Amino acid sequence: MIKLIVSDMDGTLLSKKGEISEGNTKAILEARNLGAKLVIATGRDYSGVDEILKRRNLSYSAILGNGAQYMDENKNMIKTAYLNKHLLPEILKVFDDLKIHYMIFTTKGFYCTKEPEVVCQAFIERGMKRFKRTREEMVNRDAKMPCLNLVKIDNLNDFLTRNLELIKVEAFHVDEGLIEQAKKQLSSIEGIAYLSSYPDNVEVTDIKAQKGYILESVITDLGIKKEEVMVLGDGLNDLTLFECFPYSYAMGNAVDEIKKMAYKVVCDHDLDGVAQAIYDQIKSR
Repeated sequence: MIKLIVSDMDGTLLSKKGEISEGNTKAILEARNLGAKLVIATGRDYSGVDEILKRRNLSYSAILGNGAQYMDENKNMIKTAYLNKHLLPEILKVFDDLKIHYMIFTTKGFYCTKEPEVVCQAFIERGMKRFKRTREEMVNRDAKMPCLNLVKIDNLNDFLTRNLELIKVEAFHVDEGLIEQAKKQLSSIEGIAYLSSYPDNVEVTDIKAQKGYILESVITDLGIKKEEVMVLGDGLNDLTLFECFPYSYAMGNAVDEIKKMAYKVVCDHDLDGVAQAIYDQIKSR
């Protein structure tokens, strides 16, 4: 039997309304009764995960920041791969030169170098276009959105001396061409990884901070075999999960590259694709 169910959130476990469906919840609980534990694998931080899982009373461990942190069920960070602070000025210069807004995720909150209201408005406008939502839908969907809790950095050098760690930098723009230009420039910076959940964003982390890599390290410590893990996703930030683990399930709405790598493709995230994958594993064991 599978011991770990490792699922991405947005576009995978969550519906279009940003909730975990009754069908997915039922399947997760049935698998838990058979000994499987849930691992959330997301680019979000802890606050962006816990409130949603609490609504369904689901216990979980989590890969956060696309692999920068691994949090166990007791909320302890047992593995980390934080971004080198010395690389931050070079990373931010790429985005500043292209006039691309960004948010800096840290272990002590969310930061930006521009006016928080301006960055927040840009993020909301990008989301309205990407997901075809109204402003009210964007804001009401998640009151803990990082863009609503940004703190301005007045002096970057002083900021880098603070007692905090860098999880990731997330940049975004409605002009997808600018994001592609940024990624080309980021390719010359050693020690980082960068990927896009969607064509209009890019997330920069430490080169070791990738979902599949941190999960490999954790299961080695736990004595779990790769064949005892199932992974589920839809986007390129799930790529290393699909590279590293044989039982990989792509949602019907996944990008083509993920679908091609998948062990199986299941139905759309809004049609309980996670549940379909879990039942497939239960029946095959």
